[in-house]
Amino acid sequence: MRKMLIATMAPVLWILTLFDAVSIFFMFRAYRRQKASEISLLTGILCLGLFYDSLILSGGALLPFGPLLKTLSQFRYILHCVLIPLLFPICAHSLKASKKTMKLIWVISVVIMLIGLYAGISVITEERTIGAIRRYAESEMTGRFADTVISLLDTVHVFFMIGIGIYLWIRKKNPNMFFSGFFMLLFTLLGIFLGKDPSGDRTQSLMFYISMFGESLMVYFLYRFIRKEGKA
Repeated sequence: MRKMLIATMAPVLWILTLFDAVSIFFMFRAYRRQKASEISLLTGILCLGLFYDSLILSGGALLPFGPLLKTLSQFRYILHCVLIPLLFPICAHSLKASKKTMKLIWVISVVIMLIGLYAGISVITEERTIGAIRRYAESEMTGRFADTVISLLDTVHVFFMIGIGIYLWIRKKNPNMFFSGFFMLLFTLLGIFLGKDPSGDRTQSLMFYISMFGESLMVYFLYRFIRKEGKA
């Protein structure tokens, strides 16, 4: 299974890049059509970050190691840390929170974004190659603060989405927010438990790759949520 994942990684990454590009189109189209407009706009912006992430990773099959790939990869971490907090206002909009609550959520989200920006800039990267993909990944030399912030950003919002998703499933009979968070959590856990190389070689980890499937499912179910809300 692991060998198959590595062998097919390059073409699958291009497929994921295409999926992210298509998602951007559909999210902004939903926004223009006023289907859960705030959620679709914010999700579209989030998809821009996912598109960039998958594009640079898939481009690792073409670009050599060097200053260009290193700079592009550093920006991957910055975008990730800055855009992921958008899931908090997305969740708040799904609850149709009051204006005062939304202002508070945005203040909290902006503060988290600024902390994330600092963490993304602080990441120290190192060269890694797995299969046909060359990439600059987070090094063990990265400071504890940045590493902790990234870990929290990758997990806290997921539990937030699942909790709100359960509420929306019960109250609105719309399970898609729950599935959005659930599959993101599932593939994060699969990445942690199945993505490690049996030899213990950290450079051969598939965690980043497996978690990308969770991100795609997260976006897919957010779109389904938007579609259902638009018909409500």
